[in-house]
Amino acid sequence: MKRTLLIILALVMAMMTLAGCGATYATDSAKSESGSYYDSDFGWYEGYDVEEAIVETVEEYNPDTDSVYGDTDVESSSRKIIKNRTMDVQTVEYDQFIQDLKSYVSSFGGYIESSSESGNSYYSSSLRYADFTIRIPADYYDEFSEAVGDIATVTYSYEYVNDVTSTYVDIEARLTALITERDSFLALMEKAETVEEILQIQSYLTDVNYEIESYQARLNSYDDQISYSTFYIYVSEVKRISTETSNPTVFERISSNLSDNFYDIGEGFKDAFVWIVSAIPYLVLVAVPVIIVAVIVRVAVKKSKKKQNGAEGAE
Repeated sequence: MKRTLLIILALVMAMMTLAGCGATYATDSAKSESGSYYDSDFGWYEGYDVEEAIVETVEEYNPDTDSVYGDTDVESSSRKIIKNRTMDVQTVEYDQFIQDLKSYVSSFGGYIESSSESGNSYYSSSLRYADFTIRIPADYYDEFSEAVGDIATVTYSYEYVNDVTSTYVDIEARLTALITERDSFLALMEKAETVEEILQIQSYLTDVNYEIESYQARLNSYDDQISYSTFYIYVSEVKRISTETSNPTVFERISSNLSDNFYDIGEGFKDAFVWIVSAIPYLVLVAVPVIIVAVIVRVAVKKSKKKQNGAEGAE
């Protein structure tokens, strides 16, 4: 019985030894076939295939495979809002308005991005006009709008609000994925052993860096538009502020038209008087030759009549 147990025990040990050797052989065989082993420092197997590693990297970090556009729940306080406003204003004190406008822009921490000033024709009731493109910190958007209304009469105002939160978050996600992809390529570059491998990885790095710069430029543009609101202000110098309302009644229209007509008649007489007085030098230049010609003609007519009368008396 003891001999039998010893034989069985020996057989079990022999089988375990053979199994271990087989496993070791299989592992060694796998290593010898792939020529690699796992490197914990870099997270992949040494002796890697560069093309395979690049494909895996691109597939893992490609920002175009999925988009988070419209799928992000963002708190209202964190939303990315772009605000623009267009305003048409009139003023009878043009120079004072320009001075006050620039003062408000400075006090609100903004700046004038562009501006132009011109004068209208002599016969127009609007003497000078200007347009401004002004950037104001978004926190003072409403305050600046009210300030412009306080120093001039607003005849038209349009507000454009654009919520770019989803697009902004989507670009951020793509940018993060691209940066991660770039870091992976840089790690692969450290493991490259041949010039061909280096050039191949460098080509992918160039494309990734270009995309990173492109997405970063878009984010910077959004940040600028979000942090600074844009105002387009068109100002006209007028002699009389328009009194038109958006939905006037019949009596308001009659009153407004009568007022405008009387004003236009008065302005017409004024313009005629100004023109006559201003044209006196030209009238004098024209009148002198006319008077001289008239005198000569009159003298000639008198002489002609005398000759005729003398001839009739002789007969």
